[in-house]
Amino acid sequence: MRTYIFQIGQFVPIFVFFFSVAITVYLRHRQIVEFYWHRLKQVGRWRITSCVLLWIGYFSAFGVSVVGNFQENNVIIVHYAGALLAFGCGLIYTWAQTVFSYNMNPKLAKPIVSHCRLMLCVISTMFFITMIVFGPILGKQPNSFVPDAEGHLYKWTVDSPNYIEHMIGTCSEWLLAICFQLYILSFAIELRHAYCHAPKLRLMPFYDDFDTNGCVTNEKSIGCDDLQTIESNKSLSKKVNKISDSSSKQETMVVRIKF
Repeated sequence: MRTYIFQIGQFVPIFVFFFSVAITVYLRHRQIVEFYWHRLKQVGRWRITSCVLLWIGYFSAFGVSVVGNFQENNVIIVHYAGALLAFGCGLIYTWAQTVFSYNMNPKLAKPIVSHCRLMLCVISTMFFITMIVFGPILGKQPNSFVPDAEGHLYKWTVDSPNYIEHMIGTCSEWLLAICFQLYILSFAIELRHAYCHAPKLRLMPFYDDFDTNGCVTNEKSIGCDDLQTIESNKSLSKKVNKISDSSSKQETMVVRIKF
């Protein structure tokens, strides 16, 4: 663990993996909306708080993306700024989501899940402080952040000054990242029964003189297999309801696609 975890962010597998953070953050936001609005019909500050946390989570994912795009050997200032953004926003996000977890207990998960998340937040905060103190402050080596003529950074050895402080900061960063991964993994307990479906498509012909007053719309659900049959047989009329208006005798086609 002589190397900071974000020094491997320039490699493609790690860089691609970082984008999954934004997807997880969005799914968690939709879960909160489903719980408070669609289930409990509650109106309050939870929506604003969840939207703010959504953007904080996006900033954390953006910081991780910055680390992958701006390598340490090239733009080190931007690289470490992205790392600080990822860990700082991530820490705020985990603490706030822990509060939501306690508020939604025990309908979504057992209280033990919230207790484990609280413990991960406390440990992550400790590791974040030690990473900042023993990393770039006490464990800094002169010219350690300046690449040499070949573009390589300073290589730490046992005989290097502040080696112990550097190791404490490095280990704290790795353990902090592990705590974040465990925290994100805990969302699987609540999201294991969740599912997503594609948006519903509604096709309507455009007429400038079309009168929608008194028009009754009947919709029919069409599955994925039916769509393939429509495309192959060129028989869209079999899956589309034609709605006639008695006065104008104009037709409207409505297709609702369900996945």
